[in-house]
Amino acid sequence: MLDSALLTAAAYLTGAIPTAYLVARYWRGVDIRTTGSGNVGAVNTFKAAGLRPGIAVLFLDTAKGAAVMALILALDLEPEGAFAAALAVTLGHNFSIFLRLKGGKGVAVVFGLSFVIFPVLTALALITLPIAWRLSRSIVWSFLAAFVVLNTLVVATGQDANDVGLCFTLSIVVVATHLWRNRIEVIEALRHMDFVGIGKIE
Repeated sequence: MLDSALLTAAAYLTGAIPTAYLVARYWRGVDIRTTGSGNVGAVNTFKAAGLRPGIAVLFLDTAKGAAVMALILALDLEPEGAFAAALAVTLGHNFSIFLRLKGGKGVAVVFGLSFVIFPVLTALALITLPIAWRLSRSIVWSFLAAFVVLNTLVVATGQDANDVGLCFTLSIVVVATHLWRNRIEVIEALRHMDFVGIGKIE
C-alpha cells in the first residue's frame, strides 16, 4: 500500500513537470501557454518553437509514461495500484500543479505507458498515424485513429482485462481533455456540421 501511494504521488509529480513550457522557454524564450493553441505539449512546441524543441518535448513526455510504467512493473504492484499510478502520471501532465492545473493532453504520456506493456501493439497502432494524416491532414484525427487502433488491438489479442481497462480509461482521459480544452470550437463546428473544422483544432 505504501509503495503504491508513494508511486502514485511520484507519478503525478513526474507527469506534472511542464516539459513543453520549460523547453520552449529555454530554447526559444517562448511561453508556450500564450503561443499557438496554448497547449503545453509537443505539437504546439513544434509549431511555436521549432523541430528540435518539439522532438525534445515529444521524447521527454513519452519518457514520463515509460518511466512510470517501468516502475509499476519493477514494483509488481497490484492492478489497483498500477491503475492509480498510470492514471496519475497522465493527469499530472494534463493538469499540472506547476501550471495552475493547465497542461497538455496526454497523448505522448499514454503512448509511453503503452510502449512498455504493449510494445508491438503500440508500434502497430502508431503506423496508423501517417495513414490517417494523409487522409485527414489533421494531427487530432490521426492520434484519435491511433488510439482506436491501439484499443482494438489490445482487445482483439486477448490482453489481460486490467490492461484493457487501463488502456481504454487513459484513452478516454486524453479525448475528454481535448474536447474540454476545445469545447467552444467543437460546439461551433457541430452546430455547422463542419467536421473539417473539428479536424483543425490543435
